[in-house]
This record gives sequence, C-alpha cells and structure tokens, in this order.
Amino acid sequence: MSNTDKPVIPFSDNTSKDIEQVADTLHARYLPPQGMSRAKDILPFLPFSNTTLFEWSRDGRFPAPVKLSPTMTAWRNADVLAWLEGQTIAISDEV
Repeated sequence: MSNTDKPVIPFSDNTSKDIEQVADTLHARYLPPQGMSRAKDILPFLPFSNTTLFEWSRDGRFPAPVKLSPTMTAWRNADVLAWLEGQTIAISDEV
C-alpha cells in the first residue's frame, strides 16, 4: 500500500468549536449541584415539557424559579436535583 492509498485524517481549524460541542454534550448529561439553570438546561432531565415545567412551578409541584430579570427565569440546580431525587425515592417506594 503506497502513501497515497492510506486514508488521511483531516484536521480542522475549528478546535475551539469542537471543544464547545463537547462541552455542550457534557452539560446536557450533567447538572451541577451549584448554580442556576434556565428551562432549556433542565428540561433534558425532566419527564415533561416546558409548559408543564412552568405550570408545576407555579402550583408548587416543582421548585419555584427565580426571576433574574423581566425576561429571564432560572431554577436553582440544587432544588431541581433534590426534586429529582425525591421522585426517584417515591417511585422506588411504590414498587
């Protein structure tokens, strides 16, 4: 096999973009216990939609959000994780 027959792995100049994509993927699988997250960040962990998130937050079935500005709402990650943990315990108690 000559050098021209070997497949070449192309390198891109988009290293920073690749790192951002990996970081986004990791963030989608992990919610840190500290800090706050917006709806789009916590919805992948929840078994319901955006509409249900806001409805349940309003009526107390899910932790209340914090209004950061007139157009920005976020949830405390610790509250979301505690709620998720509580759901897991409630489900395992029923089985």
